[in-house]
Parts: sequence; C-alpha cells; structure tokens
Amino acid sequence: MKCPESIEELQELERMIPLCRKTLYEQAKARIDTGAACSLHEASRQIADEAGKNPESVERAIQREQADRGVTLSPVSEKFKSNEHFRTSFTGDNEWYTPAKYIEAARKVLKGIDLDPATSEFAQKYIQAKKHYTVKDNGLNNAWDGKIWLNPPYSRDLLSLFIEKLVQEVLSERVKEAIVLTHNYTDTAWFHLLNTVSDLICFTKGRVRFVDDKGVEASPTQGSAFFYIGENQETFKEVFGEFGFIR
Repeated sequence: MKCPESIEELQELERMIPLCRKTLYEQAKARIDTGAACSLHEASRQIADEAGKNPESVERAIQREQADRGVTLSPVSEKFKSNEHFRTSFTGDNEWYTPAKYIEAARKVLKGIDLDPATSEFAQKYIQAKKHYTVKDNGLNNAWDGKIWLNPPYSRDLLSLFIEKLVQEVLSERVKEAIVLTHNYTDTAWFHLLNTVSDLICFTKGRVRFVDDKGVEASPTQGSAFFYIGENQETFKEVFGEFGFIR
C-alpha cells in the first residue's frame, strides 16, 4: 500500500474522497444551483481547473451524463442522446459476473479470498470467499478485513462509494491485501482515489467479457484494470502479466 508521505498528500487524499462521491454532472449542478457558475461551460472550466483536467473533456463527460440521466443543465448535443455507447445496460447492470479465469488468478495471488463485499449467491459458486456480502447485506454498512476481491457495482454512484469504502479500510489497516476489477476510466475521481493506495495496476489487453448467470458474454465497450494492494507484488506481476501490461 502506498501511504501518504506528508501532510500535504494526506490533505489531498481527504479532498479527493468527497469528490469521489459526486459525479461530474452532480458537481456542475451544485455549482450552477448555488450561483458559483452561471453555465455548464463555466462549471466545467471550474471543475477542470481544480482537478487539473482538460475543460473540454470535462464538459463532454457532463454532457454524456446528462444524456444518460435524461436531464439538462444546458442544451445537450443530440449525438449524445442517440449514442447507445453511453447508454448501454452493461455499464449500469450489477448482475454481470467476472469470468472464472480472473477469479482463479486473484485467488492464486491472494492465496485465498477472505471477503467479497459486492457479490451474489450465484457468483459465490466459483468465487468461494470465506465471507461475502450481497445487495441484501449492503457491504457498505459492514466491516471489511483481510484479503479482498472486489468487482464493484458499475453504476456510477455505487462504484464510487465502494471504492471510497475500500480506501478507508486500507488506510485503517483492516484490509491487508486486495485485488479490484474496474473499468479503465483513468479520468475519474474514483480511479485516482483508488490509485493512491494501490501498489500495481494491470491494464488489460483487450476487454474482459463479463458473463451473466446463463454464461452469455457481454459486449463491453471499454477495457478494464486490475488494481493490486499488498506485498505480493512479484506474484501479481507474474500471474496478471498475461492479461495486460502492469504499472
């Protein structure tokens, strides 16, 4: 785990945690609602300046999210409303499962999985964690400890909350080792937040084809990333190196 090495780094981490709770759209809406910005363009510029991002990229991301939500802060380009790439059910569906070969690789690195905090009874047939939380248990309200496998719900709000929860448990030293599977959305606050406590990241070559409970493969629209937190870094490199490049 990469721990903050100075007061400044700790303060930056604390600043990022609340940002992770809000999507770019929600941040922009809050600025417009409070009068801090008078337009989507101005709100996008402010958010980009604070995060060190490209203002045009931030504005496009907010426009896409507006189209997904069916709401408007300012006129939304029709190309976003009609582009199913951004409305695919896969990105918000919480019932797609990780292919077995990746679970087997994670188990090999972790030497067993103590907890899967975001799962289902069906998935546990092959994940076989010592303890697991389903949607009925609400893993966000329970303690996490030991060696964690986490494939968080991919809906925007839930994903950020699960990443924030993991970071807090790692910093508290209750979680000793973890492997986390997410989309490779390197421009998001949650991705950067998770990176602050991660030791290695495997960016997949090709796309992880998640499966449903009937074994039907999804058609993902983006690549994935496996985050590793822990001391067995050489083992992670050896095992996950076949899936992509590691940084």
